[in-house]
Amino acid sequence: MKSIISNPTEKRVAKNTLLLFFRMALLMVINLVAVRYVRSGLGIDDYGILNATTGIVQIVICLKSILATSTQRFISIAMGKDDMENARDSFSVSVKLSRKLSLLVFIGMETIGLWFVFTQMNCPESRFTAMLIVYQLAIINFILTLLQVPYLAVVLAYEKMNIFAFVTVAEALINLGAALLVFVVPTDRMIFYATMLIVSNLLGYVLYKAYVNRKISDIHYQEVKDKTLYRQVLSFSGWTIYGSIAAALMFQGNMVALNVYVGPAANAAFAVALQIYNAISSFGNNVIMAVRPQMVMNYSKGNYRHLNRLFLLSTLALIVLMGAIIVPLEIWMPEILKIWLGDADGMTIIFSRLMMIVAFLLMVGMPITIIMHAVGCVKQYHLIVETITILCLPASCIFLSLNYAPESVCWSIVAFIALAHVSRLFCLWKFYLRKI
Repeated sequence: MKSIISNPTEKRVAKNTLLLFFRMALLMVINLVAVRYVRSGLGIDDYGILNATTGIVQIVICLKSILATSTQRFISIAMGKDDMENARDSFSVSVKLSRKLSLLVFIGMETIGLWFVFTQMNCPESRFTAMLIVYQLAIINFILTLLQVPYLAVVLAYEKMNIFAFVTVAEALINLGAALLVFVVPTDRMIFYATMLIVSNLLGYVLYKAYVNRKISDIHYQEVKDKTLYRQVLSFSGWTIYGSIAAALMFQGNMVALNVYVGPAANAAFAVALQIYNAISSFGNNVIMAVRPQMVMNYSKGNYRHLNRLFLLSTLALIVLMGAIIVPLEIWMPEILKIWLGDADGMTIIFSRLMMIVAFLLMVGMPITIIMHAVGCVKQYHLIVETITILCLPASCIFLSLNYAPESVCWSIVAFIALAHVSRLFCLWKFYLRKI
């Protein structure tokens, strides 16, 4: 019987997927152990304050997603057409934009963000100074993440998944070391851990940049005087930013809302749920990272038959994989949390179960998003889908202001993500399937 994976491209995708799964397995173990020790070492209140404070900065994480998606998309399109000059220009534009966006983030966080920290955050007075320091460290950490994006996008576009796996595992090991040291450091534990996160990100930036500069000779920074590519990237990013803002508000916005209306204990429970969400999503992201470059390249070549095959295979893989992971976790969540964290309060259990449903819905929709980005129907797609998604935050604020239980936040996210997925299927039919 003929193998399902039958050509060299699909075999390469499968090989990269297996490598990324190995990376994911290591990262999941490392990160889950780190969370347990950080939560225990900092205490519930400080752990909640840490996540709420960094959550303010992470609201603009959309800028990272936009730049990464745009850069990888334009480089992959150029590589599909064997236009290395355009690929080099796309990288150069991304580097310049990352620097300008870093400056904008710094200004915004030191003005509007700082005002919010002083006037709206729910924090014990004795920990307010430490919270301010953590906030400043979070700004530095995010800027390093933003500057790293162009180099990471090149590594992924060239399908150098071994380099990506090595760097991310190295970063995770630093975070784990910091989590273990939290118990013995003679300084403020929360500030120490926030500082070590900067060290981890700095290592990633240095390694990605060094690899691209030394090993990928086709790509290097050069001044791009033609403004056409800037306009194309910004036009593509303009509507991608809307989608990324929706995702940031859905997670980090709700984290901040829980701090304002409930307090650090709810932040700690939501942070644990987000860790579980991230761990589960990492399984699906391995499939997405492996298949994205080939899907975009096949679209640029007009090879729709192979593109459709990759779409179906990746969607099927995501449904089977995510289902196999989520079902047992839903059943045994209390026992798993007790083994992992040493305790399992009701709020953390409910948050975690609902966020797994969110992970499933978002991951299964990712192949559709890849096709919409390749097609270029970014405005129509994100305007429809993310308008629905973004409504979950005001809905959560209304529920919390009416004294509904904290878990109403996660119910709101699940409901609006489900509606957004229906609209995603409609966009796939209207903007792609109907036309081909």
